[in-house]
Amino acid sequence: MSLEEILKAHQFTIAALGVLGTFAAVTVALVNSYMTARASRTNLHAWASINVVYHDSIKGTELPRYLVISIRNLGVMPVHIGAGFFHWKVPFQRQLYEVLPLDIAAGDEWAPQRKYPIEIKPRTSDRFFLSDLETFRQYSRQHFVGSSIWSRIMGRFLSAIIFTDEGKVFKVVLDKTVRKQLAAIRTNQLYGDAEA
Repeated sequence: MSLEEILKAHQFTIAALGVLGTFAAVTVALVNSYMTARASRTNLHAWASINVVYHDSIKGTELPRYLVISIRNLGVMPVHIGAGFFHWKVPFQRQLYEVLPLDIAAGDEWAPQRKYPIEIKPRTSDRFFLSDLETFRQYSRQHFVGSSIWSRIMGRFLSAIIFTDEGKVFKVVLDKTVRKQLAAIRTNQLYGDAEA
């Protein structure tokens, strides 16, 4: 049997293998494109906590406490954080409560002024002083866990989000120190220095 006869006898098999090869090439290209896009996607981890400042010069006085937002850039591209990056979200309300960070101005000795927007390079993190503890308590009492039973119930489901200058939105994890403060405000009690 000659080569010409073999090719003629198996022409449909050869055509099918050609189609299969083209399909495989397109599939590999699409998967590669998806993986590249996913790798370059902005990816942040953000959490809020109550932090205490310890310093030799604070002996004999109450230690300053702040609501601090920590942001870690897990992506491969730098991320830019503008001054209005942080927002509280109350369930069943469309509006967001934007909070300008304390370190936007030179008004606190432990939260030095910073110039926004701030760039967070890939695989690095940064911390932002959002407010002092007393301001956080007053703001929460006024806007989130006020005097009504409904606001106290909704205050249990309070959440936070951040916006990047690139237009991305990320949830903020509220750690147990923040949750304890909110619970204390709901019951009209304030945690002492040891528990804040």
